[in-house]
Amino acid sequence: MLAVGDYTLQTLNVQEFSLDGGSVFGVVPRVLWEKVIPPDHLNRVRLPMRILLIRGRNRNILVDAAMGTAWSGKMKAMYDLSEWRLDEELQKAGLNREEITDVIFTHLHFDHVGGAFEEKGGALVAVFPNARYYVQKENFETAFQPNMKEKPSYTTSFINALGQSGSMELVDGTVQLLPGIEMISMGQGHTAGHQLVKISGEGATVVHGGDLIPSSAHLGVTRGLAYDIAPLEVIREKTILLDILLSNRWILHFAHDPFITAAILRKGDKHVVVDREVAV
Repeated sequence: MLAVGDYTLQTLNVQEFSLDGGSVFGVVPRVLWEKVIPPDHLNRVRLPMRILLIRGRNRNILVDAAMGTAWSGKMKAMYDLSEWRLDEELQKAGLNREEITDVIFTHLHFDHVGGAFEEKGGALVAVFPNARYYVQKENFETAFQPNMKEKPSYTTSFINALGQSGSMELVDGTVQLLPGIEMISMGQGHTAGHQLVKISGEGATVVHGGDLIPSSAHLGVTRGLAYDIAPLEVIREKTILLDILLSNRWILHFAHDPFITAAILRKGDKHVVVDREVAV
């Protein structure tokens, strides 16, 4: 738990999944990345799907929603999907689903949006019935009509459920949700309309890295995901973000790092590295 101005930040460790190591590390050879995260017999690496809880000003805000439970047995096996610990993690924070007021999506890939819905009676229903959902307009339009490369990453049923919820707010560009909380549009690199979340106030500033910098193993500017639609744009966006983080000693929160939840960074011999881990 971390105090940032008017807010308290807490990480909810709700779920894990496994992805092909090559898709997670892109052009980095296995001989290098397997030293960081050893793969299983199917070449998959085990990754967390963290939700960031922001509490303050009478709001309980989540950043992303993981995968959740509304998946077929085949898909659960493919991703080696863990149990869904949402209620247990919320209970630790003294909350329940009904008390969540807002959900900010960095983007709508399945591992970030699926947990906002669950299947009941053959239909998808909202897990957070009283929440407003925020997503970049460009990303929702991309998710609704994805390009050929990204189509597997956007699950139509979740996108339709979000669009029909009546609780979605589309934002365009960098927007302040509340004093001290910004949704920062990052452009086209990982996916069109990807956004980061910045929480700032007396004592600290935290940036949720979304899938632009999903783990500390991706701090090198050329270490991208195979899912990125514009690798050169990722390099540009990441360079800008890292320069800001380094100059200001801001904290970076990782969505998918299996070992480190958040950290302050420093320049290493070859690329940016973790200087100090931060408990969030």
